[in-house]
Amino acid sequence: MRHYSVVIPVYKSTKSLETIAEKFAILESKENFRFELIFVNDSPCFIDTQRTLEKISNKFNNVSTVTLRRNQGQQLALLVGMSRASGEYVLTMDDDLQHPVEEVPKLIRAMKENKDTEAIFAVPSFKNKKHSLWRNLGSYIVNKIDRVFLNKPEGLVKSSFRIMTKELARTIVLNYNAMPALSSLIISSTNNIKNIQVEHKNREFGTSNYTITKLVNLTLNNLIHYSALPLKSLGLMGALIFGASLLFILVIIVRKIFIDINFPGYASTVSLISFFGGLNLFALGLIGEYLIRIIREQQKPKLEDMVRNNKEKQDPN
Repeated sequence: MRHYSVVIPVYKSTKSLETIAEKFAILESKENFRFELIFVNDSPCFIDTQRTLEKISNKFNNVSTVTLRRNQGQQLALLVGMSRASGEYVLTMDDDLQHPVEEVPKLIRAMKENKDTEAIFAVPSFKNKKHSLWRNLGSYIVNKIDRVFLNKPEGLVKSSFRIMTKELARTIVLNYNAMPALSSLIISSTNNIKNIQVEHKNREFGTSNYTITKLVNLTLNNLIHYSALPLKSLGLMGALIFGASLLFILVIIVRKIFIDINFPGYASTVSLISFFGGLNLFALGLIGEYLIRIIREQQKPKLEDMVRNNKEKQDPN
């Protein structure tokens, strides 16, 4: 019987967690699968979540829980869970039941049928996606940006509902950065990725914790952490502008010597100083973003140092 690890980051959730565990128990009884559920509690100060996870851990033998010392965000929570996964394949999904547990066998079968595939993103059709309009629009724009900046394969759509091989999960855990985005790490680690379509349900409990600000920050991290294109573009722009400025100076000198025109020069001088001064400031700002991330990269904590309690239940088998 194959063993699968399912990593679920948890943030201030309660009602959906036991339902998820029960659905996996039913799935195990129906299919020839064995699941290890790893709930990573990213809301350590939220007592109700902690109590719910303790209750589930005591009730289900295949459930282990990890509580982080402080809120680290969904991406790092996923990496913490993946570092503890022991299954032949590692799945990740959200805790809000929008990713149906019933669709998990579809991901597993797709991996078995595509031997060379190392990761699969499970995505709903755009019409069946149950996110809000602005969330769907934001995802569409981000995917288009990823196509340009991350060299994402044509047609590939990222998703937090995914399955990957144990080897790929280990590679990602060993090579994560200080501000990770798991989907981007997968894309940068392998080309053997595909999509399959799955159902997408309405959120049964609570509201999404992803705000516009968080989505913008995640997109910015993708652009700067996983692509050098902005810096290369700035360098190319600087070279073109520098060349144009030399040509402009040459034209002015020739006109001054041979045509003997008189011009005050004040407006053009001020304009040029302002333009290049603004460009320099913009360049410094962008370089500063890279420097900040380099500093954070050097200061990134180890995954095990983020865990408050290291008493997750061990698999008896």
